[in-house]
Amino acid sequence: MSGDRGATDPAARHGLGRPAILLAAGAAATGVAATGYALQRSRAARYRVDGEGLIAAGLSLPDDVEHHFTTVSDGGRIHAVERGRGPTVVLVHGITLGVAVWAHQLRHLAPGHRVIAIGQRGHGQSLAGTQGYSLERMAEDLAELLESLEVRDATVVGHSLGGMVAQLLALHHSDVIARRVSSLVLVATSATGAPAVPGALRAAGTALATRSLSISAAKGKGIYLQEDLATWLTRLSFGAKPQPADVELTRSMIDAMSPSALAEMLGPLVAFDVRAELGRILVPTQVVVGTRDVLTPPRRARILADGLADARLTQLAGCGHMVMLERPNELADAIGAVRAR
Repeated sequence: MSGDRGATDPAARHGLGRPAILLAAGAAATGVAATGYALQRSRAARYRVDGEGLIAAGLSLPDDVEHHFTTVSDGGRIHAVERGRGPTVVLVHGITLGVAVWAHQLRHLAPGHRVIAIGQRGHGQSLAGTQGYSLERMAEDLAELLESLEVRDATVVGHSLGGMVAQLLALHHSDVIARRVSSLVLVATSATGAPAVPGALRAAGTALATRSLSISAAKGKGIYLQEDLATWLTRLSFGAKPQPADVELTRSMIDAMSPSALAEMLGPLVAFDVRAELGRILVPTQVVVGTRDVLTPPRRARILADGLADARLTQLAGCGHMVMLERPNELADAIGAVRAR
């Protein structure tokens, strides 16, 4: 039988023994990996933009923004930028981002509004204090800044993590809401921090990601170890046909984020769940989501809007997670609509 097998085995016909087969398979796998890496690099190259390109795209902070640095009650320092006069719009960014993500809003809303973009602790020039990185502490930061900057009749616009923080502000700081906030815009966000997966699996995934980030921090590395991969993964936050400058701005903010700070935020973020409390948020609210948002998809936005006492849902066709960059005009319309209610 062995002679017959040797006569019919394709590997034997081509002079390949089993070790050679394994080597050939390994070479093929390496070739596939190399092809994938080359494709990744090629795709990432589409979104490379230098500093001058970001400025040309209007994605730098205006020269005349006013900078505020506020020491909050646990000793942390929160950075905010302000521009313009008029009805107040407060902008709260998502995880791994920063005040620069609101460049369009600081430029285009400021002629008729007082626009304040707040940097959350652990991002940019904002530093955590003794109470760390819980979302409740971030909501406390926001409440203290609204008081410190003497904000009144404001629309608070929260994106992703910032939208979760805005929900906690409304739930746990009703006195500040009554004095300082007239409406909310919750953008690409959710009432829960993780999709409906088993708790053990969610915990294991969070622990693995936290450990990976801690190792990166110990080695002096960033969140992503490879720049082309970082660019391509960042692109997944966008919908159809993103502008290269938008992708590069987002990637650069992620690259500037401390892995150790992000590691400490993951647990509180994943554990976030206020679905049972949403009915206590009474201020007029606009919920905005892109139909191609893979991070906080439309079904989660619908759950959020349905649970709120006074909310309307806007879905933006073809838009991804980065609404403020992808659809600044539609976001401005949503802000205007909720203020008019």
